[in-house]
Amino acid sequence: MARTFGQTQPLSGWFIFELAKLWFWSLFLCAACVSVGCVVVGRLISRAQRTLLETVALAFPVGLVIFVLGMYGLGFLHLLRPVFAVLWPTVMLLVGLPSAHAEWSSEYPTAGLSAPPLVGFSLVARVAGVLALGALYLGAMTPDAINYDATWVHMVIAQDYAREGRIVPFPGDWQLNVPHLASVVYAWGFLVPGLALPQLKWMMGLHLEVLVVVWTLVGVAAAARWLADRNVRATWTVFVLFPGVFVYDGNVGGSADHFAAVFMAPLLLLTGMVARCFERRASVLWGGLVGGALLAKVQSLYLVAPLGLILLGRAAWLFFVWRHDPRERRAITAHLGAAATAALVVLLPHLISNLVFFANPIYPLGQSLFTATHPTVPGGAEQVANIMADWRYQPPAAFVERMLIGFKMVFTFSFEPHYSFMNGAPTFGSVFTLCLPLLLVLGKARRIWLGTSVALAGLFFWAITSWVDRNLQILSPLLVAVTAAIVVRSWELGFFAKVGVTALVGVQLAWASALVVSGNDRMNGALTLLRSTLDGRAKALLRSYRSEFVKIGEALPPDAVLMMHHTHVSLGIDRPVFLDMFGFQGEIDYRQFHTVRDVYDRLRALGVTHVAYALARPTSYSLKEEILFSLLVEQCGQKVHNFGSIAVFDLPTLPPRPEPGNKVLVMGISGYTDGLYMLDGLSVSGLLPPGLRHYPIPEKTAPMAQSLIAEAEVVICATSTPLSPNDYASLGRDYRYVTPGGEIRLWVRNR
Repeated sequence: MARTFGQTQPLSGWFIFELAKLWFWSLFLCAACVSVGCVVVGRLISRAQRTLLETVALAFPVGLVIFVLGMYGLGFLHLLRPVFAVLWPTVMLLVGLPSAHAEWSSEYPTAGLSAPPLVGFSLVARVAGVLALGALYLGAMTPDAINYDATWVHMVIAQDYAREGRIVPFPGDWQLNVPHLASVVYAWGFLVPGLALPQLKWMMGLHLEVLVVVWTLVGVAAAARWLADRNVRATWTVFVLFPGVFVYDGNVGGSADHFAAVFMAPLLLLTGMVARCFERRASVLWGGLVGGALLAKVQSLYLVAPLGLILLGRAAWLFFVWRHDPRERRAITAHLGAAATAALVVLLPHLISNLVFFANPIYPLGQSLFTATHPTVPGGAEQVANIMADWRYQPPAAFVERMLIGFKMVFTFSFEPHYSFMNGAPTFGSVFTLCLPLLLVLGKARRIWLGTSVALAGLFFWAITSWVDRNLQILSPLLVAVTAAIVVRSWELGFFAKVGVTALVGVQLAWASALVVSGNDRMNGALTLLRSTLDGRAKALLRSYRSEFVKIGEALPPDAVLMMHHTHVSLGIDRPVFLDMFGFQGEIDYRQFHTVRDVYDRLRALGVTHVAYALARPTSYSLKEEILFSLLVEQCGQKVHNFGSIAVFDLPTLPPRPEPGNKVLVMGISGYTDGLYMLDGLSVSGLLPPGLRHYPIPEKTAPMAQSLIAEAEVVICATSTPLSPNDYASLGRDYRYVTPGGEIRLWVRNR
């Protein structure tokens, strides 16, 4: 049969074989993590304290932490190579397989009732859940699914680790130096053998993320059973009622949110175990998973903080109310210390890396605390707080107002999205919010109240820090588990409860049906890839994804260093990259440059060999930057190579002339009064919040600003600024036009 089919299209061109490689390596890593995780869970948590489902739910994130720590170790030893990428998970698998088999074959206690109360609907729920997972996977089975942030940060880190074979710093981009567990996992996917095209390596990362989502649902099922105190089936399918995971920016797209989310349901289970008796071994496991969550994403603090407060509150109650034995108090204190130590140990590879590279373990955060931080720029801490952490999505600074808004958003977050790509349409959490009143009629629901309190606290911490809806995916496992537990327990209340729950779920499903296919462009891309076998276009089609970036990388010398102007994304270029964007890096600061020669010298000092910019480049965020970069392109970019929408030029060995002069005539530019300015006064960045944009007063004004042209060495104006024929004549005689970006015009006096 294969021979016959191969006569139509050779087997080497069948896309399904490329897909099989991705699934083989994904399942291989999954088996390695679960196996070694079973060893650790079996050693630290007694079998009487956990069910089989809870064991499996804990094993994967535990194994994932061990895997990532091993990858860091290989990276520090410069051993991030294909052979070790295969060897390390193989060792994990061989070490853990006997324990995993023993755990699977053992007898476990069951939780709560033996008869599932939703048995009549479990089959329907499972079918719906499997179909939804299929839609989720179909939307992730193509390089088109990669989100913007992944092409800028998450997969770019992996690309650089894999290329260099070691852990490297990213001095030219602050975002790349915050904790990124997901990127370490993606780096492994870039290293495994058999993936010849870079696009397949990106797809490898997406497949790993899909498996992480599946294991998150395993944790959701375990947490829902524990919360409801019922051995009910199919609770994982409640994720369908939270369709934000199908919508752009919350979908499987190569980001870090789902890697942080996989720790949350297991942490809830462990919090319950630790709070009961404060055993040292369980405390260590809790701390290890906390470290893993924080290593995945700093915003994991939204849930880590309330879970930690629960343990501290429980410890305080035991200290001052229940136990009076000093030895027991010392033991509890020691176990809390063991949890904190375990979390720190997991975070150490990242913290030490940043300390060595930047003299700041939490770089780029904490620049005002760690005064020796480098590289940085004047006001770097302020830029991180307002630009890297986008000020537009931050709550008010006033404490009382912030608290009141945070409390309100805990209950309105799903109906009033803030950072959303769905034009304000609700996509996430409505059923959770509307299920909350049902808690009032549930008896013996202490665990559900606990889970709900943690979920609400997590939402509150999110609401008082940063209103980026994507970060709610970190909270989703707990929200889904609590919702599932409330639905299960409400179902037992009688006929009218069933009617009400069915109506609530039905309305959400009807709304979710549109959101599930909101990524139809990504699904169409996946279907096109599957069809490509018929006409032998699979590899050609794969090569087309982000082809302009890959071609740039292929055209650049192996030792090239690229500076990208006014843009972030660089996945596919596969070369060291510096950014020059204000607020996102500490190496290139146009405020400190006075001429285009200063820009050139700084780039040379950084080792930059090539410069890239968008052909239809927008106006820079400061006028000074726009003037200096436009002159850099004019004087150094004689040999420009176009790659789709991106232009690249070699930085020449001959430096440019040290221009422009100091006097700049500004006309029609928002924020500036028309008039003559000194060049250094034009450094105000439009990325800063309005209260921090301190526009200067012009050195000289006139009723008709155009009359000042003869006194200026640079003229910059909006395209809408009217100029007379005499003005154009003067500009044409004494100035040359320099092509700027965006909706402005720029002339520089001839020399």
